[in-house]
Order: sequence, then C-alpha cells, then structure tokens
Amino acid sequence: MIYERESDFAAKLKNYPPRRVYFLYGEQTYLKKLYLKRIVEKAVDGPLADFNLSRFDGSSAGLDEISDAVEALPVMAERKCVVVTGLDVGKLSAAETAKLKELLADPPETAVLVFVSGDAPVDLKKNAKWKAFLKLVDAVGDAVELGTRAQGDTNRFLKAMAERGGCSISSDSCAYLVRRCGSDMQALGNEMAKLCAYRGKGEITREEIDRCVVPQLDASVFDLSRLIHRGDYQGAMRNLADLIALREEPVMILGALSSNFIDLYRARVARQNGKTAADLVKLFSAYKGRDWRVRAAMKDCDRYSRGQLAAILELLARADYRLKSSRVDNVVILQETITRIFALGRG
Repeated sequence: MIYERESDFAAKLKNYPPRRVYFLYGEQTYLKKLYLKRIVEKAVDGPLADFNLSRFDGSSAGLDEISDAVEALPVMAERKCVVVTGLDVGKLSAAETAKLKELLADPPETAVLVFVSGDAPVDLKKNAKWKAFLKLVDAVGDAVELGTRAQGDTNRFLKAMAERGGCSISSDSCAYLVRRCGSDMQALGNEMAKLCAYRGKGEITREEIDRCVVPQLDASVFDLSRLIHRGDYQGAMRNLADLIALREEPVMILGALSSNFIDLYRARVARQNGKTAADLVKLFSAYKGRDWRVRAAMKDCDRYSRGQLAAILELLARADYRLKSSRVDNVVILQETITRIFALGRG
C-alpha cells in the first residue's frame, strides 16, 4: 500500500505484523532512520537478531547479492530483515532491473526487505523505472514518503523532545525555531537538545533560541527581507555584510531573497483574488510545514503593489544572470540590487 499520510503508516506499522517489503523515501533523513529502526525491531528480535539482519549499500551491492540475502533462511527465527539503502532504481541496467522485478514479484514470507532512499532523487512521476518499482512494492508491501511535516506535527515533536530534556516550549516558540533553522527534523532535534542543555529546566524562550541557534541562510535572508520591507536601508546593508562575513555565497543569498519576493507576489495575487494563506499552502507543496512563510507574506504583501513586486522580481532575475556571468564583484551586485529594490519600493 502507498501511504499519503505518515500517521496512517505509523499506525499500520505499530498495530499489524510486518510486511514483506517496505520503501521509505523523502527528504527527512531523521524520519527515515526512525521508521527503519521501528521496522527492524519489529522484524527481528531476541538474542539472534544481529544474525538475522543484513544491510547493503545500494550504490555498490548487486541485485544477486541482495536476492541471496533475502532468499536465505533466518537463523532460528520466524523471519530475517534485509535493509538496502541508497539504491538508485532509475539508473539500474536492464539486467539489474529485471532481477529487481523478479525479487519483488514474490518475496519470501521469511524475510522483511526494506528499501531506504539515499541522496539520489526519487522521481515517481516521470521516471518509468521508479514508477514500476513503486507499483511492485505496492503489490507486496508498504511505501511512504517522509517529507516535511505539517507545523502541528513538528510542534508535537519539539515539545516531546523538550519534555524529555526537562524543559517546555510553546507552539509560538516552536514555529520560531523552525523559522530560524529550517524544517529538517535532524537539525531541529540537534538544536532542541542544545537548547535543553542550555536552559536546564523551565520554558525555552525566543531569546534563548536567538542566543543558542545558528540560523540557516533562509532565516538570515528572511531577516534581511523584513528590513527591506520596513524601509531600513542601513539595517539591510549591515545584515548583508554579516552574511558575507559568514562566507555565505552571493548566489545563495540572492536565491533566498528571490524566494521571499516570490512569496510576496503570490500572496498579493492571492489577496486580490479573495484567497487566504490556507489556500496558498494547499496550492503550493513547497509551503508544507512552512506555513509561517505564507503568513509573513500575507502580512507584508500590502507594502507593495503588484506592479512593484513584478518589477522587483525582474530586477532579481537580472541580478542572478549578472552573478553567474559578469566579472563585477558579486557583493557589489548584491548591494546594487538591494539599493534598487529600495528605490522600486518607494516608487
């Protein structure tokens, strides 16, 4: 079965016997590790668990080797577990693809085979091999995409971590932490552990988040954008200087700044057409788990006309081209671009 919701997959895994095949994919490495651990614990246990667990690097192991491990009988146990990480199905040869198809056509009841995606993109829409693979898994097992969680789910995760660390954190502070360090569960978990160690006990505040958490580029550029929206030219230039001092790449800074103004343009068009922030979140999958971006854009979009935002986006596109093709100092290009945004914003 192909699960669209993580919660449904989690309930199935908890309450029913393990399936013969699993496919865990998506951008959240933390969640893939979490569910892999749960599957392995459910598939093999007892003193001989290690003997009945085989792990393969999909980038180097062949399908013959993997198939042999799956077909081998477990050692004094009901079943064994075979984990394959990072198999790029889209790049398999015709011969290897045929072997994979044969393996998944009728996997043995004595094994639980788990595929975990790696760094290679999983293209289930356009790549025929990936689509065929998912169909095979669907017939004999379960598949789930472990992508960015909704804000409410992320809040529960962070609050549970804070509680285990002897602390507490409000929903507003959870959302602020996500804005500062992104939605990656592994990074959020690391930052929450740091905050609990710093706080000791009691409620974690925004001030402590600012003090302890190193903001990701998107968060720092979000601050730069807010300074631009408020008309604080000197503050914007100081923020840009700080980003350059931290050795952030000008192309990446410009890309994050462009994303912010794209948010504003979408919000402006949505508002003109009677749409809400919730409508934008539903329309654009990039906002899943990043609802704060939409709310901020809806709040700031009235500072600009639709024409001003279109002109600013055109200016940013030209700056991107200059950064990638011109010999002019990249910092100067960024400074000029921000100055022109201020001029357009006053127009």
